[in-house]
Amino acid sequence: MESSKRPTTGSLNSLLVLEVAVRHASLSRAAEELGLSQPAVSRHIATLEGRLGQALFRRNNNQITPTQSAVRMAEAIRLGYGHVDQVWKEVAAHSERAEVILACTYGFADQWLMPKFTDLRDSLDGARVRVVTTDQLGDIDLSRVDAAVVWDTARFPNRPFIPLIKSEIFPICSPSFLQAYPEVEADIRSLPPELFLHFDVGGSGFMTWPKWFALAKLKPPQFASSAEFDAYPFLLQSVQRGDGIALGWHGLVDEALSRGEILRLGPSVSDRDVSYFLQHRPFQGESRALKQTVTWFQNAASM
Repeated sequence: MESSKRPTTGSLNSLLVLEVAVRHASLSRAAEELGLSQPAVSRHIATLEGRLGQALFRRNNNQITPTQSAVRMAEAIRLGYGHVDQVWKEVAAHSERAEVILACTYGFADQWLMPKFTDLRDSLDGARVRVVTTDQLGDIDLSRVDAAVVWDTARFPNRPFIPLIKSEIFPICSPSFLQAYPEVEADIRSLPPELFLHFDVGGSGFMTWPKWFALAKLKPPQFASSAEFDAYPFLLQSVQRGDGIALGWHGLVDEALSRGEILRLGPSVSDRDVSYFLQHRPFQGESRALKQTVTWFQNAASM
């Protein structure tokens, strides 16, 4: 029996990326429109090229030109998605969607949201909240989610937002680490550079050790090249094991501090007023669950 599986199965997101990339003839501009990182756009294009067995763009240094095949595909995608979007709007206008899709980083989900998740769920009167997590928000198309916990609201200036967590950053260590290195309490600069644990902040502009030392008006150590943690929960676990000291964010480390699993060292600094925002799509007629979610975050905000 002939298979009824569509050849585009598993490629729908990549097809949407292709249409935007062809329209702009630019991967960076496609990334900007879609709210993705440029590497994520490149991965989608590479996936399609692998499945089709041919290049979809001619590359010349930093310039790309879509092939005729890519142009044909983009025209078909534009037609198909245009029809789907229209039907979607018509259906959504007459239904109450009892689900909210929320995007956030692994660190925020693990340290801030999960301890409160039962309370959030109970506040939604039976509606479902689906959490999408990632180590880099640039890899998620935020235009496809109802709300996202972000540190930069400029990517979607037309979406409303509320402040969640006041920005405050300070060094943290475990009790066993302080016992092994008691001198760090008087002078954090006394530690060997290899005992400073680093978090990969990507393109977020989040605080790093060099920036913290600059804002604290302290001379930094000569940091050697070292591995960076790409997920904050892993960094926090390393601190709790006594592997070294790291930067702690108000709101993310409060639970561990209250349980005595980590200790606060050195001065607090900040380079912004707010470290996290909840940004959401504008409320519409079917947005009861989203309104309840935003209200819950407003009440739970650490400001």
